[in-house]
Amino acid sequence: MYISGVKVLISLPRRCLEMPPTRFVAFVCLGDSLTVGYQSPSPYGGYVETPYTDMLEPMARVRLQELGLKGYEAFFVNKGINGDSTDGMLGRFRTSVEAERPDYVIIWAGINDLYAGREPGQVMENLTRLYARTLEAGSKPIACTLTPTESDDHMNSRIRGLNALITEHCDGEGIRIVDLFSSLVGPDGRLNPLYSDDGVHLSLQGYGAVARTMFDEVVTFILEELAETS
Repeated sequence: MYISGVKVLISLPRRCLEMPPTRFVAFVCLGDSLTVGYQSPSPYGGYVETPYTDMLEPMARVRLQELGLKGYEAFFVNKGINGDSTDGMLGRFRTSVEAERPDYVIIWAGINDLYAGREPGQVMENLTRLYARTLEAGSKPIACTLTPTESDDHMNSRIRGLNALITEHCDGEGIRIVDLFSSLVGPDGRLNPLYSDDGVHLSLQGYGAVARTMFDEVVTFILEELAETS
């Protein structure tokens, strides 16, 4: 290198020369307030966010170490927006997803569409487009079933209907899927109260359960496949 026009030779420590270059496994997490990690404000504090991505990323990095994948790092880029719908996600797909050039895109979406009165089949059309856009961008989609609500049985019926469509489509197309509904539902068919913040959004334990389910059902297998081919 040059300092004030004078060439200076710098000798790097051998350990630096022997370190492999860092390679990244990048996930974009596309979604709404559930991806944001929204929790309703309490009388004792303000607005709180506890995104599952903050818990999932350390799990993935520990697994990389366990698999001996030195030089690899896992990143989970949170692209959740409060109140967003599948229309909104399609509209911002280029800037939120394509610009990041991820290896994988976790798509957890549709609850706001159902609350807006859309039928499950209509929501599924948009989800299918999101999966297709992901593949066209050179990334791999990871679908998620929707989590249940704590008290709205009519909405839970609609959620089950959409989840059945998601599962059928992904099974047919070979798309990886995370079954969040089954992991967070209670024995009464509603959201387990332990995981509920306000009946729809999740508690800290709920977002932790989401992270653990995503890791156990998909992420760990992706990293193991990476280890087999590296």
